[in-house]
Amino acid sequence: MSHVAEVYAKDLGVKIGKPTITEHYLPNSQEVYACFDFKSPDKMGQYNYWDIVASLVTPVLKKSGISLLQIPEASPKQKNFFIKKSVLYFGLANHNVNIADNYGVPSVSILSNVYESNFNLFDNAKVLTPDFSKIKPSFSSCGRVNEIKPEQIAQAILDQLDIKEKIKFKTIKIGSNFNNKTVEVVPNFFGYSKQLEGKPVNIRGDLHFDLANIASWCKMCLVNLYVDSVFDVGFLDHMPNLKQVVFKHSKKDEDCEKFFKALKNRKINIVIQTKDKENISNLRLKYFDFNVIEETEPEYDLDAIVEITSAKRFISKKSFISNGETFTSESSAKRLDKSSSFVYDEVSKSELESLYLYDEE
Repeated sequence: MSHVAEVYAKDLGVKIGKPTITEHYLPNSQEVYACFDFKSPDKMGQYNYWDIVASLVTPVLKKSGISLLQIPEASPKQKNFFIKKSVLYFGLANHNVNIADNYGVPSVSILSNVYESNFNLFDNAKVLTPDFSKIKPSFSSCGRVNEIKPEQIAQAILDQLDIKEKIKFKTIKIGSNFNNKTVEVVPNFFGYSKQLEGKPVNIRGDLHFDLANIASWCKMCLVNLYVDSVFDVGFLDHMPNLKQVVFKHSKKDEDCEKFFKALKNRKINIVIQTKDKENISNLRLKYFDFNVIEETEPEYDLDAIVEITSAKRFISKKSFISNGETFTSESSAKRLDKSSSFVYDEVSKSELESLYLYDEE
């Protein structure tokens, strides 16, 4: 398939030439730098792992005396000047690639929904796309850009700069909820936090139940409370910011309707979770006024389990706070381990979808 520029050239009877671009001086404290632009006009085109890409290339570039700078908010001519003076542009496949190529500046960019050959008629550009060998591009907005692994982009950046170093990072698994930044607090303590004041948090009353501490958290934060048993509804008077209760229902639980109605009367949302798949229909009939959902864990085939257990490290955007200490996962908190080492166990198995698993070759 021909590039759109070739089609226009043939239809109009003209030759494809280089654009004429003008620029205007923009002061900058860094003499040697690579520039980037991650902004996307739509969410489907947004790449979620630029922070990982930056963490992989920054130490290597620093050794070569190269800084990383974002293209500033400035006039188009000043942006042209900024790109012209850079040693490389990386980011989304947009007009910046054209500008960089016009000045002979190498670039690395990503595409989600078209073949590389439909975009790249440039001399100095490296364009990365998802694997289209099985699923073809749709030529419309789609979210496949996140199939491109951060290490692919990082290695392309080094290659374009002719830096002879290999990225040792290897992605094993990216959880579907990895990008959700959450704060989970085990209420075995209470401590004032300016960073958490007025912010949404998950209080894990199913792991440790202390009503006094729970009430204190409900005064400071917007609380989604996990519990596995009913409690004195009189304490609700001391929980002004309790927004939702996730009740983990078990087979031994007695009739909880009175408790649920007390929550509903105070306009507190109720979610009833159960692992009892066989009796979930009866439970939904019994509590038909409330949201009853099945608590499930993702299922992985044997090959996926083997791959997951091979992971040595992980990245998490979760803050898990217990006894006043902050960890990046519940499993790490159980092991009192603040490193990024990954251990596959029953706890980490349940939170795989919130983790980014990787290895260092």
